[in-house]
Amino acid sequence: MSLRTLAAGVAVALALVGAAPETVPETLHSVAASYYSNVATIARITGRDTTMDYYQRLIDDADLLGNVPDGYPPEVWTHIIDGATRLDLSLATQLLAQSYRPLASIRGLGETLIASSKDGTMQPIAAYVPNSYVPGRKAPLIVFLHGRLQSESSLIAGQYVEDLAEETGTIVVAPYGRGYYDFGGSESDVYDALAAATQAFSIDPRKRYLAGYSMGGFSVYAVAPIHPDRWSAVMSIAGALLGSRSNEVTAMLPRTPFYILTGAKDQNIPTQYPTTTAVFLRSAGIPVTFYSDPEATHRLYTLRNLLARAWNDMENGVVRTPVTLKASGPLLRVPPPGLKT
Repeated sequence: MSLRTLAAGVAVALALVGAAPETVPETLHSVAASYYSNVATIARITGRDTTMDYYQRLIDDADLLGNVPDGYPPEVWTHIIDGATRLDLSLATQLLAQSYRPLASIRGLGETLIASSKDGTMQPIAAYVPNSYVPGRKAPLIVFLHGRLQSESSLIAGQYVEDLAEETGTIVVAPYGRGYYDFGGSESDVYDALAAATQAFSIDPRKRYLAGYSMGGFSVYAVAPIHPDRWSAVMSIAGALLGSRSNEVTAMLPRTPFYILTGAKDQNIPTQYPTTTAVFLRSAGIPVTFYSDPEATHRLYTLRNLLARAWNDMENGVVRTPVTLKASGPLLRVPPPGLKT
């Protein structure tokens, strides 16, 4: 059986997602088996580093269905895992078929692969395109970086992300970055995602934003200075600036607004580190706005209200300088050992 014939059958299985819940794990395992049997061919497409990542996603999705982690209301988790499952199935199907969905065709939640400018491999990019989007009418764009041990599909599948995209008419794209820690070595994948979105959609050049959560919230401080002119603002969610990056940030992004979000009950990235970052940026004369929720944890879901405020402030060019904010120590030298989603 050819890959294209096999993938055609797999594509039909995608319709099962959102249908009878008991059939979805079977579909995931069936697609995973097809993927595994063709992994050598797929490795030539994606590069060997991440080929098995996309297989493992299908297995993990099957295990996570119906198993609600602590800190999530069941309906919130169901929406996230259903969306991520749909995207992961789509990704596997496209790789099996060696046929990739045009980014410009996506409306709502979708996934595709784009060619890497670094090595020519095909790299995943998830997207949410609001249903109100009209080609030719310029829209804001957020490039969103995921956390450690997280995929681009699970990051973007939350209802709160979709709601904000729809309410503000914002296109959101999330690169996988090969799963590399801190996006180190895959920075070009982030800029490839930006370039692909700019080519596929009508993007307002005054409203191109870089955002990151957890590991991604650390990574924005490394990625943004590479091409500072391409970002209208930067958002760090449950992340912080490392001392080793401070000179580059102040030199390359002296007038770029930063939006920093933290939960006071975050045990992975304690709130003192984002706080210290905001104070440092303020003292350097960089426009910065700081948001803290006394009840929020590291879960992105618990930060959704802050995210909505910061998202709207960022897109409206509002800066709320934290004049009285005080730091409790210096910038971090290295990320905390508990850096995970």
